[in-house]
Amino acid sequence: MQPIQVLATYPFLNDAKQYIKEQQLTTKELLTGKLYERARTISIERVDNALKYGDVKDRRLATESDHIMEIYSYPLARMLTTGIDDPYMKRRYALSEAYHAYKHLINETHIYQKKIAEELAIHYKKPTENTINIHFKDYLRYAPTQYKKWKMVNRLMDNGYVTVTYKDLTRLILETLRTKILNELEHLQTNQLINNTFSAEITRFRMILHAKQKKMQTAPIGKLSIEKLPPCLKDILAAIQSGENVPHMGRFCLVSFLNTIGMNTSEILKLFSTAPDYQEERTRYQVEHITGESSSTQYKSPGCQKMRTYGICPTEKMDALCKRINHPLSYYNTKWKKPHQEKQQT
Repeated sequence: MQPIQVLATYPFLNDAKQYIKEQQLTTKELLTGKLYERARTISIERVDNALKYGDVKDRRLATESDHIMEIYSYPLARMLTTGIDDPYMKRRYALSEAYHAYKHLINETHIYQKKIAEELAIHYKKPTENTINIHFKDYLRYAPTQYKKWKMVNRLMDNGYVTVTYKDLTRLILETLRTKILNELEHLQTNQLINNTFSAEITRFRMILHAKQKKMQTAPIGKLSIEKLPPCLKDILAAIQSGENVPHMGRFCLVSFLNTIGMNTSEILKLFSTAPDYQEERTRYQVEHITGESSSTQYKSPGCQKMRTYGICPTEKMDALCKRINHPLSYYNTKWKKPHQEKQQT
């Protein structure tokens, strides 16, 4: 088993789970025992930091007890996140834990980086001093291939294995870990004991998330008034901001629409930045490609017929105005003009 100092840094490791198991601790003891009050406090701090900063952050760990409480705080933070029961919070927390591990792992030895890759079932072979070969299925599953650097055509591949640097490996580990933690959170179930232990915190986090969501839905951003968006684009934006998996065509329709009404890249990025898994470099690349800043084509915003063809028109949410227009831009412009016309008539 690895030292507790290592387990405190990487509490998602199997060794950390084994360490807790060997202490013969029950979930009830962790949630209610006075000895573990410090661990519960740290778990709340982890979730707070995840929501505020996108990183669970480090704490000052001076003693053996500090490291042990840090290890215990990880499963407790997962319980709290499950109790909050919010898709945005789950995605935000998963990304924050993964990013925290990435910050430390980037400075580890290549031997230890390979050890973490093995534990996360990233298949590799032929490691050298500077590079390592990753199975193409793992590479395609976790690499940000929308960037030129990561596209398969720009990589060496031999017998199904893609050559990457160790820095690239840690980036793949980040995404692998994020996906793993999120999948685990999706399958965890809360219970009354968790809800009772973290009752005040669950209520507090839900209030913060509700206020955040309400602000996103109503606050004008740049040249955009979200409340005037047609139902289709309002749904797409809400899904992106809550961290749901939105198909490429949904993102394309939204970005091309925002560009057409005059929003620049910075304003569009600001709108996307509230998503729990927001990564500026990746989003900027996608936005600039659609708006024509980094490509030879400035794409037009699709009309209602194409939106229906793409399967992203929520027909059950169509209002009276939807039924009278044939383009999201017409809907938005009509919503803008209506208050102005009413003002002139009074």
